[in-house]
Order: sequence, then C-alpha cells, then structure tokens
Amino acid sequence: MKLKMKDEKVVGYVLLAIGIAMIFFSVYQMVQVFTGASPPPNLFNFSDIRLTMPGETESSLLISGEELNKLVAMVFWYMLMFFVMYAGGKIASLGVNMIREIKVEVKEPMEKPEMDVSSQKDKNQQKEPQKSKEARGVNDKNQNES
Repeated sequence: MKLKMKDEKVVGYVLLAIGIAMIFFSVYQMVQVFTGASPPPNLFNFSDIRLTMPGETESSLLISGEELNKLVAMVFWYMLMFFVMYAGGKIASLGVNMIREIKVEVKEPMEKPEMDVSSQKDKNQQKEPQKSKEARGVNDKNQNES
C-alpha cells in the first residue's frame, strides 16, 4: 500500500517532532545532571580506593566510593544521552526528507546514441591488427636480445 503525498508529509512532520523532542529531552537531562539539580541513575556500587605505602600501618584514602560512583554514573549518563540525541537527530533528518518534495527537472531530452552494427565491426577489425603489430614488435625485441 502506497502512502499518499499528504500522508507522507504528516508522517514526516511527526518524525520531525519526535526527533526534536528527543534532542531537547537529552539536552535538558544532561544539564540537570551536570548542574546537580538531579542525580544521575546509580549504576554501580564501588567501595573506597585506599593506598597503603610500604612501612606505614595506616592506608590513605585515594578516592571515596561515593565519588567514584558519581563519576562513573555521570559518564554513562552522558553516553546514553548523547546516543538519544544522535538518534533524535537521525529521526528528525528522516522526517525532513519525507517532508521535502523532490523535484526533477529535465532540461534537454536524452537521445539514444545511434550505433551501426557494421561500423562497430569495422572498428574492432582495425584494432586487432594494431595489437598484433605491437605484439610482433615485442616478440622481435625478445628474439634480438637472445
């Protein structure tokens, strides 16, 4: 079933709106997370990283598990939102392509090249002797060198 031109444009506008909404959603969510207005989803639960020097009894805290969790969660959140933004751009691009009309203008009608079968045979016959002369010249050179 073929879509009519009107239906195709409606689908194009819907895809454009969905793509733009996805882009704005991902940008809004990234701004919310990176400004601290909302926390990123907690995907991992790391423990503290401690460093013990030789000869010391106490270990020093290098990075807390809570901070490491936030860092990893923000990186994965950024990657997810970038993917959503990229997909929204592709969907919007598809919608724009469906909306836009494709016009093809032909300035001059194309003409079929006229080919005569007998003239083509004559051209092929003329090329064959040239090839054989060249081949003979190569063979003569090889015999003279021996």
